[in-house]
Amino acid sequence: MDIEKLLEEATQIEEKSEFIVSWFAKKYKKTIRRVGHLNKEGCRTWEDYKGNKFMCFWDPIINRYTTCINPVITYKKGVN
Repeated sequence: MDIEKLLEEATQIEEKSEFIVSWFAKKYKKTIRRVGHLNKEGCRTWEDYKGNKFMCFWDPIINRYTTCINPVITYKKGVN
């Protein structure tokens, strides 16, 4: 793959995403990191009765919804 095409693809993914989120997946016994955004219908955050936080977001790299438990947002675009 050409370096210029790779840089162009990385720029497009960055433009499509709002944040980087990470969470520990018990099933795989490791921390997962993904980019995503909440601009698609069905994306939301909520909390269960035990205090666990959930987030459903759109992942522009794999083009599908992803759900995570107790996420940590490590980077967010926009004015802080």
